[in-house]
Amino acid sequence: MAVKMKNGHIMIWAPIIVVLISSSSSFIFSTFIQEWAWIPVAIFYWGSIFAFIYFFTTKEERSKWLSRVEGHFGWKIGTVLVGLFPLTILFTNLQLLSESLAATLFWLLFALINPFFEEGFWRGLLLNKLPFQSKFAKVLYSTLFFILSHPLLWGVFSIANRSYMIFVSLLIMSLVWSYAYYRIGSLRWPIFSHFLVDVGNLSVFTFLNLYIPPVM
Repeated sequence: MAVKMKNGHIMIWAPIIVVLISSSSSFIFSTFIQEWAWIPVAIFYWGSIFAFIYFFTTKEERSKWLSRVEGHFGWKIGTVLVGLFPLTILFTNLQLLSESLAATLFWLLFALINPFFEEGFWRGLLLNKLPFQSKFAKVLYSTLFFILSHPLLWGVFSIANRSYMIFVSLLIMSLVWSYAYYRIGSLRWPIFSHFLVDVGNLSVFTFLNLYIPPVM
């Protein structure tokens, strides 16, 4: 019981620590390499997430995150729909893919890797381990820092990630992915939806300010 309580308190600090480490790296590296700071920032971000997941979950818990679950078709469809909305950004800016081969390759690589880390941490780890009694409190706490992580990490050098509009979309996505995880019991669908979002919103192109939303 004492160990469980201690781990619960650590989980309260976990998102704060991850954001502080990653944000600090963002400020430091952006001073020297500007927008390309996104690469070391991603490494520090994923590395700190990996550390928490590795030390505070079991192999069985991590396997369950990727388990195949039957049913819950409504939640699965809803989760995918959330991921489809940003694809309009991609389809209206396809010319960017031919303008920078390096950015395109990094964009695909980021979209393949990032959803596993972020969903594993913000949804899988925190929603399972936070010591709050209600699911709503866990979702709210995780969502708050998930939203803040974007301007504090990527927004240091990315204009698009400073927009107030991103807060609305992040709020919707986090709530849907969180409750989808609770209802489905697996992170497969939130991860897939997150992959679609990272593809559709031209993630790396926004990091490099090669794509800036028109409203900015």
